[in-house]
Amino acid sequence: MLLFNTCDSLSSFSQRTTCPCCQSNDYQLENHSRFLRFAIIPLIPLAWCYQFQCNHCQYTAAVPLKNLPILEKISLVKYFIGSLLLLWLLVFFYNQHHAKLALQQTILNNPQAYDTYLVKADKFSHEPLRPENLKVAQILEFDEKFITFQISNYRYKRDNAITMAMRTSLLVQKDYFSSKTLTLPRSEVQRLYDEGTIYDVLRPYAYSLYGGFVMFPPRPKPLYEGVKLNKNNQQGILYYKDGLFKDAFENFLLASKEGSQWGQLNTAQMYRDGEGVERDITQAIYWYQQAAKQNNHKAKIQLKELCLEHTC
Repeated sequence: MLLFNTCDSLSSFSQRTTCPCCQSNDYQLENHSRFLRFAIIPLIPLAWCYQFQCNHCQYTAAVPLKNLPILEKISLVKYFIGSLLLLWLLVFFYNQHHAKLALQQTILNNPQAYDTYLVKADKFSHEPLRPENLKVAQILEFDEKFITFQISNYRYKRDNAITMAMRTSLLVQKDYFSSKTLTLPRSEVQRLYDEGTIYDVLRPYAYSLYGGFVMFPPRPKPLYEGVKLNKNNQQGILYYKDGLFKDAFENFLLASKEGSQWGQLNTAQMYRDGEGVERDITQAIYWYQQAAKQNNHKAKIQLKELCLEHTC
């Protein structure tokens, strides 16, 4: 079947009456109009042809459109369905185009970090003109007068290649953008947009465009970070288990001075017991108190026991 073709129409509201020629009751309204259609959708009528015809004696009489039955006149709208649909589509896409331009201008007037511009590289960053002349520029920072961009290392010949790069999250690869930046006055950015050098302006939504990441999402803070272990205190524990009490004490003391409550507890215990250092109850009490101030439960208990035998 041809997409565009002509077709005979039919009368929707056929009326039978008496034939003025042979008096037969087989005299009825018929529609032999032709219309252009796309597949099965009528576009426009090509010729109106309504007539009364007698199927008995073949007598015919033309009928003007104004004399058609009211329901038949209303049904004439069906021959314009395709044209009306085409007109609606044109208006729809026209409005969509203008809405897109308005959105792009809004983004230009109110830039944000990681706004993504599709540009013609020869005029935007003054690179040699090549068949692959399309690049991606992304805003890094801006102020009231200037905008700083990072420019992609990759060139493209067609828009669909850029779209594919966005869909596959290539824009967040380390080597995708050049380390060199380009800073332009806002007025220059507007001029480049007006002349078509910047031919599309996109704003990431939820860190992505076309379903792919074009900026790194922020890393959420862990709900629980766990106990922060002091390296010097951990090393002191290893020395202590190996019987190297002097080395253990030195590491525990370093951890204590770094604010580790467990280092302070271990230092106090070694001063109390005279392991790896000369026994010093005053120093033991001091470091027990420092650990207790950090709500170390074990230090509080041992300090209380120590204070029963010595003056705190």
